[in-house]
This record gives sequence, C-alpha cells and structure tokens, in this order.
Amino acid sequence: MLDRDEPLVSFKLETLGRALQGTDSAVLFGDIWRVDGGYTVECARRCERVLLIDSLETPAWQRERIAAPAIDFRKGDFSDPFFMASVRESFDLGVVFDILLHQPGMLATLALMLDLVEKRLCVVQPMLVEPSEPGTLVYLPGNTEVGALYPLEAEASDHKLFDVDQVNHSHWIWGMTPSFLTAALAAEGFAPVFEEVLGPLPNPRWQWWGAIYDRRGPRSAAHWTNQRAQPGLFAAADW
Repeated sequence: MLDRDEPLVSFKLETLGRALQGTDSAVLFGDIWRVDGGYTVECARRCERVLLIDSLETPAWQRERIAAPAIDFRKGDFSDPFFMASVRESFDLGVVFDILLHQPGMLATLALMLDLVEKRLCVVQPMLVEPSEPGTLVYLPGNTEVGALYPLEAEASDHKLFDVDQVNHSHWIWGMTPSFLTAALAAEGFAPVFEEVLGPLPNPRWQWWGAIYDRRGPRSAAHWTNQRAQPGLFAAADW
C-alpha cells in the first residue's frame, strides 16, 4: 500500500485531495502496480462510488476491495474500445497516475478514459521539462538521445525506454511535456485549473508533475472521434 512518508506519494495524495473536492464519484485507470489500489482506497474514503480499471490484480488489492463496499473493479485493458464500451457509468473525477506515457495509442486511450469522466481529471506523472517549442512530444523507442533522455542516474530493469521491439505497456513510450497534454486535453473539452511540480527526477530534463483539469464543455463536432463528414470538406452524399 501507500508509504505516506515518501515525497512522491505525498505529492500524489495532495493533488488527489484537491481534485476530490466537490466530487461524489471517481474512476481510476491503473492503480495496482506497486501500490495495490492504494489511491483507489483513498478515493473510496471520500466518494460514494469508485471504479478501478486495471489489467492487473493482487491478493492485497482483493482484500482492500472486499473491505470497501464503495469500490467496484473491472479487470481489463482501458485502451480497448470494446472493453471500455462495457462500462456504462460515468464519474465526476478521473484519476490518471503514471500511465499515459506507457500507452501506444495514447490519444485514443485518453479519449476512451474521458468518455467516463464528467467533471474533472487528475494527472500525475513524469514529464519532460518544457523546451523552447511548446507542445513537444518525444517518441522514446529508437531515440538516439539515450544518455540525455534516460530519467535515472543508472539503467533500471523497470525503466525501459529505447527498445524499438518493446513498444508495449511496460515501456516508456512517450516523453510528454505539460503543454502537449494541456493541448490534447483542450481538444477533449478540459482546461487546467491547478498545476504543480514536485521536483526533478535524477535526470533534470525530467520532472514529477501534477495537474487538475476541469471539463469546460463537450468535444467539438470536428473531433476525430466523431466519425462523420466535416463541414467544409465533404457532404455526406459524397461518401
């Protein structure tokens, strides 16, 4: 479970606490690895309904789930549109900790997550420090800047970044910047209301970053998920 004395855990809990204000329900995407659903349990202490979606499951998590009637659990892949279509509920808050940089189809996965979120999104993850070009997104597999972009002082087995044959959920696929994510979420109808940096990773080009976004409106009619002809391009009869 959570080590509350660890600075990163405290940072996540503080950001989550802010995001939970005024919410009655929450959905968390990926909260098993290394924490056994600890942030899900925190949400259950303040929400009437909580759902965790994760492809992993542990005995410690099973015990926590049984002890907290407010928690529901769907074991599956939140990047799978067919699986996500089976979740018919919506939630005030969505919680995304440390997972977006592992998603091969990141924009599509983000859209599937936000289909379940009505009011607010809470994000904490490693981010690249903003370069001179806003909106930067770096594809890490095959990147030649190995020494400059590796986040730790020494290579670790659980921090895989550059192998072009390992583009999967255990790999660090994306070097994201805050401005990129904010732009991507603006297309989904979300705007930032809180942002904070805990501090750098061992490589100062990376930082632990957290933010809260509120939903300001629906996706636009021209959003890519609206699979239809767009005004000014083609009429429906042209297809």
